Amino acid sequence: MKLGVVWLIGFALGVVFGLLTFIGAGLGAYWILIGGLVIGFLTGFLLKQMGKSLGFGFLSAFLGFTVGGIIVVVALAPFLTAIPFLGGFLGILIVIVAVVFGIGAGILALIGAPIGVLVGKRMASAAQQPSAIAPPPSM
Repeated sequence: MKLGVVWLIGFALGVVFGLLTFIGAGLGAYWILIGGLVIGFLTGFLLKQMGKSLGFGFLSAFLGFTVGGIIVVVALAPFLTAIPFLGGFLGILIVIVAVVFGIGAGILALIGAPIGVLVGKRMASAAQQPSAIAPPPSM
């Protein structure tokens, strides 16, 4: 599969899991764990190359989670500006937390990518699988 498509799929999943991390505050660490492993596994499974899947898995998880956290900060901006003196500090703090969550998801993607590569290489493509129906005899 093409690298750009795999990266875009991983990035989109990263944004979704990043939003889930900040929206579901009680389950935030679980969304990081699940999201990082899923993104890493998916990039490894689709690329079937260890080096590329490690790099693109980390990159897509890190950027996806970071962008998801920044989207939450932008959505909370009107509420943060209503708090005198602390609003800007809280916004910057949430962005820093989003980057830290992104790094954590990227590290977990480094764990999921080799698993995806191993599973992806063990599965034969459709062209390599034996056919269950024998071809008709030729005359």
